Amino acid sequence: MFLTQWQRCRPWVLAALEPGCATEAELFDDLVAGRAQLWAGERAAIVTQTVAEGDLHVWLAGGDLGEILALRPGIEAWARGQGCVRITIDGRHGWARVLRRFGYVENATELERRL
Repeated sequence: MFLTQWQRCRPWVLAALEPGCATEAELFDDLVAGRAQLWAGERAAIVTQTVAEGDLHVWLAGGDLGEILALRPGIEAWARGQGCVRITIDGRHGWARVLRRFGYVENATELERRL
């Protein structure tokens, strides 16, 4: 089942994977080992990770925006069931505008310099 979902969702997930963040092999290994979770829709997918005690991080999201948003309630319910009290997302600024209506707020800005 997982491999079928991965093959279907792979193009959306890989399109969201920033260069230098991880390789496809590392991502796949994290999913298989349970260090990351694949949330598969019909036309979209989200990859999450539990990164700290009480935090679930949305690592990657790709595909149809409406379907990504439709996956949100199930992910949030699962996170609560895992004892998470916060969901974090690093991504494009457009996500803040889209997710604001669901109670998400910007709390920091990340800076980086590639060498």
